[in-house]
Amino acid sequence: MPINIAPGFSVYQLVERVQKFQGSALINSRRTMNIISYEIENTTIIDGARTRIFSAFQRMSRFLPQIKRYQKLAKHAESIYVFGVPDVPVPAISNVTYIYLEPHMQLAKEWFLVSYGKDYASALATEEITHIDSPNEQRQFKGIWTFDVSMVAILEEWLTRTVDARPLLVDESQHDGQSQKQFIQRIYTRINKRLDQKTLATETNEQLTAMLHQTIEPALHA
Repeated sequence: MPINIAPGFSVYQLVERVQKFQGSALINSRRTMNIISYEIENTTIIDGARTRIFSAFQRMSRFLPQIKRYQKLAKHAESIYVFGVPDVPVPAISNVTYIYLEPHMQLAKEWFLVSYGKDYASALATEEITHIDSPNEQRQFKGIWTFDVSMVAILEEWLTRTVDARPLLVDESQHDGQSQKQFIQRIYTRINKRLDQKTLATETNEQLTAMLHQTIEPALHA
């Protein structure tokens, strides 16, 4: 059954409207966004968080390099939904559902990753401010990373309805706050290890440091 998505439907704009009033740090480094995406996924792959995951790659050709990683991720996640313009064929992966976008849709401008379950909730929401065909070195994004359980629960419910999936039936009130903090602490440790290795570009180092102080540490002490 085809999925009908409104052209103006936007994950980034919903998160931006809410989170900009709550002190979340803005992200514009693509390398930083990659690291954050990996850490959200690592919470399921490495740490075992059983979550429903929604991810958007703008175009399926940008998803192809992640196939092996998503095969691994799909073994641990509750379910995964991958959004993108179908510019290339993609292989079937058990537990992964592809949601195809049209190039004119707002979601085709967005790179997001939403992970939600009883024990863990996190979302990275970004929007490209350059053109999708811009050279990689010229591409620019604006984005927000959040551990706000209420916000991520809204996104999960919203996206679940959009892709016509069965309800997850994990109410925000059932969320395990202690497990959430334990998972965030592991992310904090991994990112600090990256920073200690001093192998990152200056811009990425600065943005990850900002993430530690403005996003992760407040979530740990909430």
